[in-house]
Amino acid sequence: MSGHPHWSQARQQQQRHQTLAKQGRQEHKVRDDFGDEWVDKEVESEVVKGANVTVLRGKVAGVSRYWLKIAVDGQTIYVNKAFILSIRPVEIKDGAPGGPNAGEQSSKSK
Repeated sequence: MSGHPHWSQARQQQQRHQTLAKQGRQEHKVRDDFGDEWVDKEVESEVVKGANVTVLRGKVAGVSRYWLKIAVDGQTIYVNKAFILSIRPVEIKDGAPGGPNAGEQSSKSK
């Protein structure tokens, strides 16, 4: 099997990776997660809790490697990222401060 082209190619890639690692470089920089993008944003996340799925809605107060710190109704909840099914930004309703109609005057004031 040692003469198979696949093994030869695999050895070459491994040696290249080891050489780059010794030089303190990585061949491809892979991002662990996107948690830092959620900090200080209102989110809605689906979280597995036993056999049920719970929806949490709150502001992401902090992020660590394995946890999200979410402020929900005045309480701080720490959620293990392994149990998060999805997370999305909370949509701002029309007419709300900072919403899609922000800065427009109402028809009453015209």
